[in-house]
Amino acid sequence: MERLRRKFAATPQMGSVLTICGLLLVIFGCMCAYSESYRSVYNITNVLAQCAPLACASLGQTLVIIGGGIDLSVGSTISVCTAIAARLMGSDNPVQVALGLVVVIAFAVLVGTVNGVCINYLKVPPMITTLCTSTILNGVALWILPVAGGKINADFARTVYKKWDILSMPLIIMIVLFLIMRYLMYHTRTGTSIYAVGENRTIAASMGVKTTRASVKTYILAALCAAVTGLLLACRMRVGDPTCGTTYSMDSIAATVIGGTSLAGGTGLLSGTVAGAFLIGMLSNMMNILEINQFYQYVMKGVLLIAAMVIYSISGRLEVRRREA
Repeated sequence: MERLRRKFAATPQMGSVLTICGLLLVIFGCMCAYSESYRSVYNITNVLAQCAPLACASLGQTLVIIGGGIDLSVGSTISVCTAIAARLMGSDNPVQVALGLVVVIAFAVLVGTVNGVCINYLKVPPMITTLCTSTILNGVALWILPVAGGKINADFARTVYKKWDILSMPLIIMIVLFLIMRYLMYHTRTGTSIYAVGENRTIAASMGVKTTRASVKTYILAALCAAVTGLLLACRMRVGDPTCGTTYSMDSIAATVIGGTSLAGGTGLLSGTVAGAFLIGMLSNMMNILEINQFYQYVMKGVLLIAAMVIYSISGRLEVRRREA
């Protein structure tokens, strides 16, 4: 196990993180030059707060992909958690608000456990399992909350979305979640096991890694990250929306891959995922400010994301050649 720890604890694909950060700086610089209001503290704070929910969901997705799986139910889990929060957390009674919070977390654990058990014990492929789970959860979200509505306790919502100049509570929550995940992946046996399972499950098992347990944990953690995202969105809107998580499954996968995580598993960097999530969020904010038609927004976002992946791929190959030289 110590040999595995030494192999997988090293931070991989740092070049991809620097590339994405460079793209972020270019986009930010161009927008600041184009619009004076864009570089205001108010707008920067809002952009960071808006990017935080996607970053939280993407961190959980990264764990799953590093472990050799994929989770297409992230978006649906977010929607259901938002709907549950709107139904149970609208009271002025702190006890009921706390109860609603517990129910959201418990539901996320249940979803992650079901995904993990079906994939690892029933041997259903990850994509099929999580796609089926996503379909079921979409129905559950609409059953709980047929249309956008409900209410989130005002004090709780204000606390979760409190802002101090450039800092905001969503950003702080994202940073805390990132630090927890980083410690888990780079400084614990669980993280080492997840990397090992994604690299080669058979070899990992032969070296004493409890592969099934490690894989199930990734799906539970991904669902918990989705629950955090759902709560952030619910507090931002002050209501529930049974469809608010629709885009998060694919966006979280995109952020993860752009950040340098291999879809084949075994390779990934959490800081790259955060950078990828902020790149996607900043692109969306930029296009809204430029008042670009929704149709062209999707096209431009796709083109820019492909460009980012190509740049990452080239930088990765150059890094490999440099190390071999």
